[in-house]
Amino acid sequence: MRALIIEKNGEPSAVVQSCELPEPTPGPTELRVRMLLSPVHPSDLHVIRGRFARQRQPELPASPGSEGVGIIDAVGSEVPSSRLGERVVLLNVPGTWREKVISPAARAIPVPAAVSDEDAAQALVNPMTAWAMTMLEHELGRGDWLVQSAAGSTVGRFVLQIAKTQGFHTINLVRRHEQVAEIQSLGGDVVICTAQDNWPEQLREAVGGEGIVKAIDCVAGRTGATLARQLAPGGRLLVYGALSTHRQTEPAAFEMPIFAPALVYSAAEVRGWFLYLWLQRKSLLESGEGLRSLLEQMAAGSLRPPAARRYHFNDALEAFAATERAAHDAKPLLAFAES
Repeated sequence: MRALIIEKNGEPSAVVQSCELPEPTPGPTELRVRMLLSPVHPSDLHVIRGRFARQRQPELPASPGSEGVGIIDAVGSEVPSSRLGERVVLLNVPGTWREKVISPAARAIPVPAAVSDEDAAQALVNPMTAWAMTMLEHELGRGDWLVQSAAGSTVGRFVLQIAKTQGFHTINLVRRHEQVAEIQSLGGDVVICTAQDNWPEQLREAVGGEGIVKAIDCVAGRTGATLARQLAPGGRLLVYGALSTHRQTEPAAFEMPIFAPALVYSAAEVRGWFLYLWLQRKSLLESGEGLRSLLEQMAAGSLRPPAARRYHFNDALEAFAATERAAHDAKPLLAFAES
């Protein structure tokens, strides 16, 4: 079978190579998935460069890839043969950039017929991040308010969709003026552009006298620090990324300065949030139910992943380049079979 692998860390264009590997055989409680599509996320490129979380850096040589959709084509002795031919997405099974992937049977989640391959391939990383932070961590209810940075990101757009169905309101930060009208059209109640010098004052006015009660941030730097400074008494900020450091190598750029008096006097909380640690702490039953719920929402049309573009396995370098572009119009998906 063909696979994309890395034997050392470095720039994706230099270290990712295609090779032939022996076809894997599932163990008794495992199954084998013939992959159809797998996304290329910025985090996948960070893994290749050796810059992602230590616990997600694979032992090399290894295949990158963090999620995907495929067809079960072999099962272990303890897995019902009725699962053969089932279309599934993989729940926290790394190494999906290969034609065939071995997975624990319980981590292969069936895909409803109404969900396209393109949508199913994107069902885990970004939708689960948005759902877990808003509905499970912050426990947002109808009428509540959430402040989010990078509202134009994939996670930010999922948050807007969830807000529409669950009835909470959003104050949204964007980095470019042209994004304001777009986020408003997607249901953002308040949209503030951080390119304006007075955006912290606009934010303060939008949240009112008490300050920010619940917020999520994936930008860090000055943006994240400003959110932390405006937290209400007992307010909570979840930091789940650092877009201001994307492609950065300067260590100082990874810092997020916190104004200590504001934090202390409000007894507020600024906490890091990482999907894979969250999944690790949840039972397989609970995380599996969460992924099934997201797939059902996709089938119902209430949750829609971004548009996608397929790149054949042999054109992986083009997919990497598309992922690196600041503004790309479709999610790059690696295709392991002809359309």
